[in-house]
Parts: sequence; C-alpha cells; structure tokens
Amino acid sequence: MRSVGFKVAMASLFAFAVLAVAWNFLIARVDPTAAPAAVAKGPSVSAGGVALTSAAIALPDATATLPDGPAGELVTQHCTACHSVEMITTQPHLAPEKWQATVEKMRAVYKAPIAPGDDPALVAALVSFQQPARVADK
Repeated sequence: MRSVGFKVAMASLFAFAVLAVAWNFLIARVDPTAAPAAVAKGPSVSAGGVALTSAAIALPDATATLPDGPAGELVTQHCTACHSVEMITTQPHLAPEKWQATVEKMRAVYKAPIAPGDDPALVAALVSFQQPARVADK
C-alpha cells in the first residue's frame, strides 16, 4: 500500500505537467512580434514626459424615439439622462405598481431628480410605452 505522501507527490507532479503543457500551448498561440491592433487615435495631451492619448470610439446611431407629446417629454426629461430610449421602450410589461416602485427606487437609490408629484404621470407614460404582447402564430 502506498503512502499518502506518495499519492500527493504524484498528484502534484501530474498537475504540474498539465499546467506546463497548457502554458506551452498558450505561448505558441501568441506572436510577440505582431503589431497591436489598430486603434483610432483621439486628442492627446502630454506633460512631465507622459503622453496621454484618447481612443476614439464610434457609437451606433440611436434609432428609437419616444412618442411626441407630454408623455414622451416627461420620460425624456426624467429618464433619458441615464437610460437609452431603446432600454425604456423594450422593458417587460409591468403593472403600474411595479413602475411606481421602479420610479421610487430611481429617486431613492440613484438620486434621480424626479419630483414625487410627477410620479402618476411618469408611471402612466411608462405603462403606455409598453408594446402589445405578441401572440404566437397558430
């Protein structure tokens, strides 16, 4: 019967061998002489021998819009500073009570500047933006 120390030594040797093979495989896949991927350069500043350059990014154009009228204006005023129109209009169907709880959470937790007097109109607007439920084809 083999001792526990021998079994631990063999398991450690096996684990080391697996890690060594994996390391060699990873090293072979990385070309250290390859040029880094091209990044669009933005404005840069330098001082004290250090240069900072911003990377320019291109965001997709927003395609969704809120309806014209008081409901759209109210949601734009209170919600679109943090949320995209796509996010607002693609939320799951929620009962007015759930929207009310969400508005209260935004005010309390995230310090959204929503006056409590705006809650009924804001909740009604959010409910009105919900897309009709899809009915499966028969």
